[in-house]
Amino acid sequence: MLRESGTRTPRRAAGRGGRAGSSFAQGGERRIVTALCYDLVGSTDLLHLMDMEDYQDLMSAFQHATRQSIAAQSGVIQHEAGDGGVALFPIELDARDAASLAIRAGLGIVDACKRVGREGGREDLGVRVGIATSIALVRDQSQESGTEEPVTGAALAMATRLEAIADPNSVLVSEDTRNLAGRSHAFVFQGSKTLKGFAEPEKVWRALGHKIEVDRFYAYGRVTGPLINRESELAAIGSLWDGVLGGRGAVALIEGEAGMGKSRLLRELRRRTRDWRANLLFFQCLPGGLRSTLHPLLHSFPAETGQMGPTAAAVQALFERNGIVDAEVTDVFTYLLGAQGPGQPLQNDSPSTIREKAYRAVDRALEAICRNGPVVIAVEDIHWIDPTSRDLLGEAARIIYRFPAFLVLTSRPGLPLEWLDAAKPRRLPLRPLDRDETRLAIKAKWPQHRLEALPELFEVTERISGGVPLFIEEICQWVAENVDAGRKSLSESFKPTHLSAFEAILDARLEHLGSAREVARAAAAAGTHVTLPLLRALLPDFGKKAIAAAADTLCETGFLTRIRVPGPIAYGFRHVLIQETIYNALLRKQRQVLHRRLYAAVGENRSMAAWIDTGRLAEHAERAGLLEEAIDLYIAAGKESSSRSAMIEARQYLEHALTLCGRCGQGRQLESRQLSALTALGPILTGLVGLNSPPARKLYEDGVEIARRRPMEEQANWFPIYWGWWLTGSDFRVMHDRALEVQSMLATTEDPEIQLQVNHCIWAIDFNLGRHRETQEAIKAGLALYDLRRAQKSRTEFGGHDAKVCGLGQLALSLWLTGRTKASDAALSRMIVFVDRIGHVPSKAHSLDTEAVSAFYRDDFEHLAHISERMAEFAGKHGMQSLSGLALLFRGWAEAHRGDLASGHKRLRDGLELLRSLGAVADLPIYLYMHASLLGRAGSFATAIEVADEAIAKVKETGHAYWLAELHRCRAVLKSRAGAQKDALGADLGAAADIAESQGARALIRRARRSIRELGVVVRK
Repeated sequence: MLRESGTRTPRRAAGRGGRAGSSFAQGGERRIVTALCYDLVGSTDLLHLMDMEDYQDLMSAFQHATRQSIAAQSGVIQHEAGDGGVALFPIELDARDAASLAIRAGLGIVDACKRVGREGGREDLGVRVGIATSIALVRDQSQESGTEEPVTGAALAMATRLEAIADPNSVLVSEDTRNLAGRSHAFVFQGSKTLKGFAEPEKVWRALGHKIEVDRFYAYGRVTGPLINRESELAAIGSLWDGVLGGRGAVALIEGEAGMGKSRLLRELRRRTRDWRANLLFFQCLPGGLRSTLHPLLHSFPAETGQMGPTAAAVQALFERNGIVDAEVTDVFTYLLGAQGPGQPLQNDSPSTIREKAYRAVDRALEAICRNGPVVIAVEDIHWIDPTSRDLLGEAARIIYRFPAFLVLTSRPGLPLEWLDAAKPRRLPLRPLDRDETRLAIKAKWPQHRLEALPELFEVTERISGGVPLFIEEICQWVAENVDAGRKSLSESFKPTHLSAFEAILDARLEHLGSAREVARAAAAAGTHVTLPLLRALLPDFGKKAIAAAADTLCETGFLTRIRVPGPIAYGFRHVLIQETIYNALLRKQRQVLHRRLYAAVGENRSMAAWIDTGRLAEHAERAGLLEEAIDLYIAAGKESSSRSAMIEARQYLEHALTLCGRCGQGRQLESRQLSALTALGPILTGLVGLNSPPARKLYEDGVEIARRRPMEEQANWFPIYWGWWLTGSDFRVMHDRALEVQSMLATTEDPEIQLQVNHCIWAIDFNLGRHRETQEAIKAGLALYDLRRAQKSRTEFGGHDAKVCGLGQLALSLWLTGRTKASDAALSRMIVFVDRIGHVPSKAHSLDTEAVSAFYRDDFEHLAHISERMAEFAGKHGMQSLSGLALLFRGWAEAHRGDLASGHKRLRDGLELLRSLGAVADLPIYLYMHASLLGRAGSFATAIEVADEAIAKVKETGHAYWLAELHRCRAVLKSRAGAQKDALGADLGAAADIAESQGARALIRRARRSIRELGVVVRK
């Protein structure tokens, strides 16, 4: 450990300011310092053996050579004695640079001592060198004189103690120095030594030499080299930041392929804003995160031992650390994250209510974190963002201008970004470096003498890297570590393909790391995040210490970085491209072995890797070749997502489970898995695409085909499949026949939920057939069996919506049609209150459709316009295409009746066209009625009559009869306006009155009679 510090990767002081009582207040500041102590061996004995003048000349030559070695590595002599001295290495440098330069100087002193001894005829001349690093107090240089740096700290004393125990002509270094310079130098462990004046033993290492002449930038893993070809981007960022400092927020989008320098530019932004910002929030989107809800935020929570996912307390603690103490904000994100803990205040809210609260929470969170001054919010790799995070990030981007906040996003190019359009982000596309810029990048990283020794370096690097900065870095580093200093040509094994060269470079670098290569491969299979316990499970033949040492080596060589989290030490890859490349280089069998081990370990003990959720574990099982286990996990992940109303993610999981089923052949167990996946997917698909859409219809037909092959005693288990099969029938006669078949099949069941859902079938089909008495009786009987606890499961299986929501909505429509307006209003109000309480997305979509139809019945155009806007917003958020079509259709109807006939009619036609393309036209006769009516208002009577004819023919074809009376009345009105004789109208008006009367539809009877009076038609019976 660094003295007076708890970190192995020390940071320089952020600035020179300090508070009262700090070291700076006393005339200095705390810095990381590396000290070197050297001393000749047996110099006193030499004085007695040599002539005094010869001895003095030898000492002068030694000290001169030593000063040259130290100065050549930017060191500063602290004090000098006749045969030894102490030097410090520049505090202006990065701590890794200083440590490595000190070791170079120490090895140089040893070489200089040997040379001086040979030249002075003293082959036995030897020197001992000790080097140590620590936190130290560096006093203000302006108050001192000379070139010395007044320093108080443990480094000086420890370097002296290490020098005292070193063997002649050797360099001993402390543990901290070795950790900082481990990437550039080789060491041999000398054991733990008890040093005078230090309470605890110190691990001591002997420096062997530099690792094949690697230059400073690559040796020490710095990211502070010059940026090449990024001047315009930096200028744009600076301009936007100036606006943020003035109080107006901004959004910047940095776009570029992997390795193009997005993260490097982001680090430069963070460096340049450090002294002015009050806070920095950093979020990382990860590969595979598209289906993991809010995973960039979830990744901010360390996994606690034995805990799956964050707790509510962890969410509150994280938010409070960032100045967010608003309980409503914390509650919203606790719910969205699925955090574990007491209380679920939002679990009964509707999706629309939750969304509104989430938007308010984003607003309040931004206000809170900006309270103390400007902030930078960075979100990397949004091409991997999940839908929920994308929605909230889009809202944050939309309102960011109100706050002193700089939202910076990075993405690979080609991502659809309509959700960011409202924020008008400043786009900063990064292009590859051209030939000249590639040369500049190499020159910035290589000493001139190495460039002269390797004349091919420019050409080969340009050819292999394609101007990608990360590739340039890795190629140069590989060459530096593997090509001898005197060699004049590079290996011809480089391939012209950039990625192939990159794979070869990484593999070659790993090959020199021994067992660390296998640890890197295991980490790549694990994903972007791994711990030592998980690595031990993946590599059972490796010892605990060997894995830990290998992980440290991978960190020192730049492959991994340590992630600061509580609990077991965690590691992540420095760049996802490195992880992907190492993983892709593995043979398929090697991958399968690693994934199988991970699946076994995590499946048995989920707390071992709590960041691996059910969907991620399913991916590991699939890659392990354990397809049946993967199917089960994908189904479980789909149900988990559905339970959180993450319907798009749920659909992705379940459809993939079915795809895997198709690869597994046949068998009874496989059929059960297929039916389980279909049962869960069906309601999601009907909600997203539409009840009568071809995909939904095919899903249930496939499901019934499988279910019928199962034993009779299992049929009740697959009732949701039969129910969906009924619901997606091609027409109402087919639905009626299927309903009777389902009812007959399950007539003997005593399960109240199945009885309820059978009534659900009956009221839905009887309503559309115009049988209102039967409809209302079925609703009454069914809702008497309703149980809220059972409904939480069944609403996702039976039609994708809640039976009570459907029953109350259908009752409201039926009551209005039968003339009971007040009772209809009451049922509709009960439906709206209830659906908002249960917070089930497809049920809310169902209720919005019902509200719209009710307003349509009543000619309430103002209310219909408002509902259609809500429908459109809801459909957009949840990706519901059929609801989008309905929103267009109803909004067009309302708009046409509110004064803009042409625009409204076009919108209605667009909605109808979308519904037709989706196959979601269960209410097609009504949609055609609306189309015909608007054609008539526009004076296109002949076309309008043709559409009315089509609608009536459709009713006869499908049995969709409850609006048939209105269709006949509509056609009669259209014919009248077209100039037809009154005698020609009687048949339609008579049919309208008779059909309405037979159905008990009093509202439609009144309409038919009013038209008979207005048109002056005598209807013969």
